[in-house]
Amino acid sequence: MKLLNGEIFNAREPLQKLMGKELPVKVAYSLAKMVNRLNEQFKIIEDVRQGLIRKYGEADTENPQKIEVKLESENYPKFVAEMTELMEQDVEVVFEIVNLPVEVDGKQLRIEPNVLMALEKFVSVE
Repeated sequence: MKLLNGEIFNAREPLQKLMGKELPVKVAYSLAKMVNRLNEQFKIIEDVRQGLIRKYGEADTENPQKIEVKLESENYPKFVAEMTELMEQDVEVVFEIVNLPVEVDGKQLRIEPNVLMALEKFVSVE
């Protein structure tokens, strides 16, 4: 499936929330396989993102280990432009969309709407 890096990046935390839910074995296994495939691409995105922060950011005077790109910095527009370029790149990732059950052990599966919204291309609800 063709995805944007931004879609993968934005799905990481919601996928982790979903991984914490009790799901039937078949669903949990499919979800774990998908997350494993997406983690490969996420690592690449995160490595490039961290490189951009180091390139355009400034060390904190009180904590030199902490580097951030400040809004008022002259480098901020360059950082935003390159981050946008990174997040808008297409990538092909092979995985099966996970079909989430409506109920698990007779109880309705509860997932926040913002989690499902971020996972629109990754999961469907039976």
